[in-house]
This record gives sequence, C-alpha cells and structure tokens, in this order.
Amino acid sequence: VEEGEEDDEIKDLFKVGKKKKKNERSPVEIALLVENVMAELEVTAEEDAELNRQGKPAINKLKKLDLLTEEIALTFLDHGVLTLLKNWLEPLPDGSLPNINIRTAILTILNVFPIDLEQYDRREQLKKSGLGKVIMFLSKSDEEINVNRKLAKKLVDKWSRPIFNKSTRFKDMRNAEDDRIPFRRPTVNKCSTILI
Repeated sequence: VEEGEEDDEIKDLFKVGKKKKKNERSPVEIALLVENVMAELEVTAEEDAELNRQGKPAINKLKKLDLLTEEIALTFLDHGVLTLLKNWLEPLPDGSLPNINIRTAILTILNVFPIDLEQYDRREQLKKSGLGKVIMFLSKSDEEINVNRKLAKKLVDKWSRPIFNKSTRFKDMRNAEDDRIPFRRPTVNKCSTILI
C-alpha cells in the first residue's frame, strides 16, 4: 500500500465513524488502523531527531501535524499515544524545542483531551509515558512562549490533583487548611511585650 493511500484510508476511518454507525468497522480493524497511525507518527518523530543530529531542519513532524491533530481520539490511549505525544514534545537531540506550531497544537489537544485520571489504568499510562515531565519542563521553560507555558501549567495542575490525591473542591481545600492552623507559629501580641 502506498503511503498516500494509507493516509487516505486512515482519514476515511474517522470520517466514516462520523457519518455511519460505529459498528460498521470491527474493533480489530480500528485497532489496526490506530496502530498504523501511531507507527507513522513515531517514525516521524525519529526522522526529525535524526535530521536534527545531522544539523538539518527537523520538519517531518510539522508535515504530519494535521494527521496528528485530526486523528487523535480516545481509542489511541490504549495504544501509547501519551508516549508518542511526549516524543513529539520533548527537546530535540541538540536541546532545541520542537517547532512552536507542534508544541501549541499538542498542548491544546491535551487540554481538551478527556483523559480520565480517576481510572487507575489511565493514571498509570500517564505516569509511564513521561509526558508529565515534558509538560512540567515546558511550563517552566524560558524558551516557551507565555501562552504555551500557561497551557502546560494548566495541565500540570489538572493532572497532579488525581495523581497525588489532591481535591479540587473548595470545602476540602478549606478543611485541609484548617488542619494546618495548629501547626502555625503563634503570633506575638505587641501589647503584651514588656519593655525594659
């Protein structure tokens, strides 16, 4: 199968899913096509790393960005998409960041991508992927633009709560603060101090 034909078949899969009933393609067919997309995107990241080592512009991910942004779906979670996204976001071998359009697109996708971290399997997938470390790096990097740093920070906050069992409910945060009050250093009453 030619590369162009395979891309068309992959795009057709997701278009078909929108127009026809979901059960027109078997789960095996969907899994196979997802694996093909994942393999293609992984190879793209490797090719860019190699181009970067050779001192050439790493533009393959930029060429495949549309495929990545159009095709990512929940089905991809079970096929290692979080590791793939980490590979696309992490700095290149020379230490430079990937193209700004790639970083912005992936951070935007991740902010709307419904990863249910209440599920143990999803939390483990996120931890094992190493994606959180790259997002944390981008949230603090001086080389990252402000908009992307804010998107990365938002993800760090959103993901760290379920991973570290932190509540987002105001009542719980207030109760946790109330528990800390006895451990605060006592304040000194200025009127009760005796001057000699």
